[in-house]
Amino acid sequence: MVSSVLVDALSDPTRALLELYDANQDIDTFPARVAAHFGDIFASKDAFSEIPSLHIIDPTHNDRCLVSFRAMIQDTSPSPEMYLAKRSGGRCGGWGMADDGLEDGLNYSDLRENAVVWAVSVPAESSWVAAELGPGSHVSGLRPPVPESHPHKFPCAGQPHLGVQVKVYDRVDSLQSTDVVTMVGILTMEPMTAELESPNAVPVPTLHVLFSRPLPLTIAPRVFPYYPVVSTFPALRDELVSWIADEGLAGDKDAAEWVLLSIIAKVQSRTPALLPPSLTISRFPPPSAQSLAPSLSTVLSHLLPIVVTLPLSLDVLNNSSFAPESKNEDLHSGRLQIPRGSVCVVTEGGVTEGGVFDRGIMNLRALQEMMTGQTLEYIFPFSRFAFKTDVAFLILSEGKKSTFFQTNINVPLQPNIGELYKAAEKVKMPPAETLALFRDLVGGAKIGSVTIGETVAEYIQEDFVAERKAAPTPAEAVTSDDLIHRMMIARLFTLSMHQSEVSIDIWERVKTLEAARKTRLTAVGGTTK
Repeated sequence: MVSSVLVDALSDPTRALLELYDANQDIDTFPARVAAHFGDIFASKDAFSEIPSLHIIDPTHNDRCLVSFRAMIQDTSPSPEMYLAKRSGGRCGGWGMADDGLEDGLNYSDLRENAVVWAVSVPAESSWVAAELGPGSHVSGLRPPVPESHPHKFPCAGQPHLGVQVKVYDRVDSLQSTDVVTMVGILTMEPMTAELESPNAVPVPTLHVLFSRPLPLTIAPRVFPYYPVVSTFPALRDELVSWIADEGLAGDKDAAEWVLLSIIAKVQSRTPALLPPSLTISRFPPPSAQSLAPSLSTVLSHLLPIVVTLPLSLDVLNNSSFAPESKNEDLHSGRLQIPRGSVCVVTEGGVTEGGVFDRGIMNLRALQEMMTGQTLEYIFPFSRFAFKTDVAFLILSEGKKSTFFQTNINVPLQPNIGELYKAAEKVKMPPAETLALFRDLVGGAKIGSVTIGETVAEYIQEDFVAERKAAPTPAEAVTSDDLIHRMMIARLFTLSMHQSEVSIDIWERVKTLEAARKTRLTAVGGTTK
């Protein structure tokens, strides 16, 4: 049986808001009561699915309807807005309700502050995410129902998206740049707060938030370890590695192993720094046609919620911005302003002979600093602020190593069979049930954590000492940095097996994997360090 409260909130959210206010007219606690009340109404998945998505609603013909919006917060720099929390006659204020009768004058004690931010469709969100989140969710890349008025605020230039002005009344400091959240609120068309005094101000979709839900790093919920099939995970993992290799890396399973470990990495700690290792797949030939994206990007987009492909070229480097930059008090997005948990595939094959100028050098530096320190500087007229990121990077390079970047791991590609570039529809897909398990494996590993027990720690220490003693020369001996690197890889390998503790067997497998990588590097004349 459908609740009448649910029906009323869906059909006339403004009236539901007014009725809630009339029950207790405390304007200081009202925003929190609104969030709790509407959050409770739509707490169940079935109830939430009844809310229409903003992606399919035309705000010019649906004034003050209830909508949901899964979005990335792009700009938190607009100044807060003052609103009249209590209108004339003691009526509820805020949430876009104008007061057209202030006969008794303005009572300044009834003014309150809300936060104003700009939010955009989740950049590079994979098409399967909406289906997995269930009814009421829609693909962020759908062409918006109204023309986009501020395209410079979206990281993926030229892609269909929706930009929305968002007004937050409860927990006004809760939203941070690149957060991915689902917001539910009342939709209006209003000029941007920052442009109210401009005679050329254009009304934009504006969402007055009733409540919001933060989304996890994986967007779609995942668990670690995944108990229903944990006993079969070794075979499932092998199948996943084979699929990545066959469809994305021309059959190179060793390279696919490193790709899997790279895409499940995340920031574990900033002090001390335990950051995602950046990976270069070297000896990766460029496409025959510049319009083709690597098949690896397509494969990863079927596994991960957000995969950004950044094809480097002289034009991209010299004529676009990788870091967000404020111009005339308006934050323009950069190509690297992407959500935490994203995977960024950077291709170097499009860079031809020519000059890299000041803008290009700044872009390369921003990308390197993001890989190395997981921060991205936002550029303002008189200052720069470093914002924390959590993005895994894969560099595809034609040479022995990356042309532009220092990465933690370099794996020369050794293709066997298959193509490295093909149309997305030509990628052979596993059965739907298997693909769902692949996503559970990858997503669960992304949020998991592992430990190293005392027995294994002692084994690793003794193994390290023995290996140093066995080295032919001091220059060839493993170093403490090598040990730290192996331990990081062992943790990732353990996560990929959906196990919670590093084992001696996994440690030995990691040593074998690392030895094979160094053999490849030696074969192509690259450094093994």
